[in-house]
Amino acid sequence: MAKKTRVIRHGDLALVKIDKLPEGLQAASTQTLMQGSGGNNHDVRNGTVYLKGVDQFVFGYLMATTGCTLLHPDHGAGKGAIKTAKLPAGVYELRRQFEHKHESMTQVVD
Repeated sequence: MAKKTRVIRHGDLALVKIDKLPEGLQAASTQTLMQGSGGNNHDVRNGTVYLKGVDQFVFGYLMATTGCTLLHPDHGAGKGAIKTAKLPAGVYELRRQFEHKHESMTQVVD
């Protein structure tokens, strides 16, 4: 049986579960994963962010610890200004989501 890939979609951000961090990464001093297309940050609590431009899709990695939470005004649960979504502990590749249209590939606008 083929190995399944776990992908968590969070607006225009996709988090792809991977087995381990690539070597040579340096932890970033930010808790912001990316700024969304609407200008709102995708932030994280209880995780370590590693920013590294790999290609047009992959821009970094996240080491999510127990209790890791994604924060964003538009995606997740809650009625406040910032909504939350729990993220299972693990290592994730951070990707910008793109969609294929008849003309070309375009970045997802959230």
